[in-house]
Amino acid sequence: MADKIGIIVDGPGDYASLKERFKDLYKIAKTDGPRGHTAKIENIVSASRKQIEMLKAFKCNRVILLLDFESRDIPYDEFINLINDKLSKENFGIYVVACSPNQMIENWYLADIEEISQKRNYIKSNLQQKKYEGTHGKNELKKLIENNYSYNEVKHGPQLFATIRFEVARNNSPSLKNFLNELGI
Repeated sequence: MADKIGIIVDGPGDYASLKERFKDLYKIAKTDGPRGHTAKIENIVSASRKQIEMLKAFKCNRVILLLDFESRDIPYDEFINLINDKLSKENFGIYVVACSPNQMIENWYLADIEEISQKRNYIKSNLQQKKYEGTHGKNELKKLIENNYSYNEVKHGPQLFATIRFEVARNNSPSLKNFLNELGI
């Protein structure tokens, strides 16, 4: 039996982006627990239990907890290791793992800036790929938006995430590569 994967996401922009790109491939749920860079790892994990149980009811046998790293006061790799260590010690009855863009989902869009700059008219044209992993993705993206547009994560995020080429973006974003590996893509 193939894995049925559920994904728990942070905010409305992440939710809209994943729903657009993955349509009916995965069951996507919004968190209602504490998130953000000040939320304690143990609180994030315990607050995820309700959504994990809901995803289990939808017959998911794997769950990815997708949360933004943002500006936490510990290094990215340490954060991922700590939250996954905490998740592994909980008894959810199914496989649960945390993945996180380094720093926010906009960093994943920027991982294929060349493609989105060719396909989306509100992004400056003919941009060259740079390293965006670990930068403030939303601020970086706003610098690349054409002057007569204003970035809206719920409107533009799904368009950008649907445009990026995973085979290119995964090479420019270790955090996206990790997420795609967990999905089996």
